[in-house]
Amino acid sequence: MPAFPRLPDHGLLICGLVVTRIIGWGSTFYALSVLARDIQRDLGLDVTVVFGGITLLLLTGAALAPAIGKRLDAEGTRGAMCVGAIACAIGLVFLALAQGPVSYLASWVVIGIGHAFSLANVGSVTVSQLMGDRTRRVIGLMMLATGLSSTVFWPLTAVLSQAYGWRATWLVFAAMQIVIVLPIYAMVPRHSASLSGPRPTPLPEGQADGGRVSLGRRRAAFWLVAAVFSASGLVSWGLPLHLIDLLRDAGISPVEAVGIAALSGPATLLARLVDATLGSRLPVERTALAGLVLGPLACLVLVLAPGTALAATVFVISFSAAMGVISVARATLPLALFGRGGFGTLMGRLTVPQNLAFAIAPLLFAALIAHLGRNWALIVSAAIQLLAVIAMLALLRLLARR
Repeated sequence: MPAFPRLPDHGLLICGLVVTRIIGWGSTFYALSVLARDIQRDLGLDVTVVFGGITLLLLTGAALAPAIGKRLDAEGTRGAMCVGAIACAIGLVFLALAQGPVSYLASWVVIGIGHAFSLANVGSVTVSQLMGDRTRRVIGLMMLATGLSSTVFWPLTAVLSQAYGWRATWLVFAAMQIVIVLPIYAMVPRHSASLSGPRPTPLPEGQADGGRVSLGRRRAAFWLVAAVFSASGLVSWGLPLHLIDLLRDAGISPVEAVGIAALSGPATLLARLVDATLGSRLPVERTALAGLVLGPLACLVLVLAPGTALAATVFVISFSAAMGVISVARATLPLALFGRGGFGTLMGRLTVPQNLAFAIAPLLFAALIAHLGRNWALIVSAAIQLLAVIAMLALLRLLARR
């Protein structure tokens, strides 16, 4: 693809990357929730083993992310993403052929390798290398579109599995990786970093490329950012999996609970849209703080006013909007603070604590709800998010120092 320097000229490539992210997340992470029961029945697996595949995916990504991040800075993202598409395709084929717990879980390790090379934070690094100072808005718009992954792939997965079975469904998704995703990745310029100026410098020099954190405060800022997004991610990757059950336990009828829970997707998309269109007028750390504060308040609403559809609706919309804003900030705040120099390496390092938190989240919240009940699970959620707020306030104080 020609190395055009402006957003309109990169529009086709950006749209293509959106498609790859919809397929990537939809065909793995979201598809499993539709196929889990059939897999559990046919392979004779416990439900924790079935969803343990996602945990393995995230742990694999955490292990590989630092090394991959350095490669992205040195060589650009094209080669890594092509490798990732092929790995995802191979893992999905293995998944279709799985015969028991060992082969099933091993398939998710291979898919995790593909995720680490092509999804996770690689898309954000690609955009930062291509778009320069337009990165925040473009990432916001990309995440707005990729929020449709579940909307597209839940019904698609259901139709395919009903018509052809779960094994054939995974094979179709593997073919999509090769036929659709791989050619789009191959269109990314070989050294995309060169399109927006000089090749990225190592992380300590990143301040010269737009970073706002001074060299002496980078370590403290890094760990505060890691604490913010690991704590908030622990809740955002754990609580939503049990959303409908939480609403039912709060006294909402099953039909109402499903209807109210369905508001989660539109609320998340709306929050991302607002951030993508208006967020550039505010520092990203301020919008992130707003989302971090809204999250625990939303959880307490359902504790203080259970059993009413209004309270449940306020909880779902507020919590989902908060998570939508934070998910965008997870990609854009490190860029604003540390600059584009060494961005891939930085995101690789941040992926480790974040993915570890994401990996334990589903099991943690299942245990909290089972052993402590709905109210205490929500209170613990609010407390965890409060830790993220405290870390963000400490980061703001650090940034305010001269």
